[in-house]
Amino acid sequence: MTNPAGQDPDTSIENPPRSFASQVALIARLLRKRFDERARTMALAGEGSLTQAQWRALASIYVNAGCTQKELAERLDIGPVAIGQTVDRLERLQWIERRRDPGDRRVNRLHVTAVALPVLQRLGVLANSEDHYASLGVAPEKMKLLTALLDEVIADLTSASDHETRT
Repeated sequence: MTNPAGQDPDTSIENPPRSFASQVALIARLLRKRFDERARTMALAGEGSLTQAQWRALASIYVNAGCTQKELAERLDIGPVAIGQTVDRLERLQWIERRRDPGDRRVNRLHVTAVALPVLQRLGVLANSEDHYASLGVAPEKMKLLTALLDEVIADLTSASDHETRT
């Protein structure tokens, strides 16, 4: 099919250009899907396979030690019931523990246990492998530039979000 006279071939109906946001979302979805497929092969003792909700929650609790269940749900964009079930299962596996907040007895803080460290190590190795795979076709200097540019976008969005929250 030919393009109408004067139309840029990059904007044709068959091949519309992707917006920056849609590219980032697609990359995130593809990375998460690949990671999830590989993480599911990590068998849990008597508990089946590791689900996406579980590895995401476990990793987030590890990185954000002491977060509340509500904060975890917000960070992962998961509803309170679903996050509660995930946290319960991780606690049954003894991978996390709920600790009372010393300043507020009604609040529990989530912490990773030593039992979860080997799983987290395997997830870290898997994440490094996926990072490597995702950047195989990109020259190292281009990947360094891309990472720096994405850091700038993240900073801009974070400061814009912080500004909007304050106003």
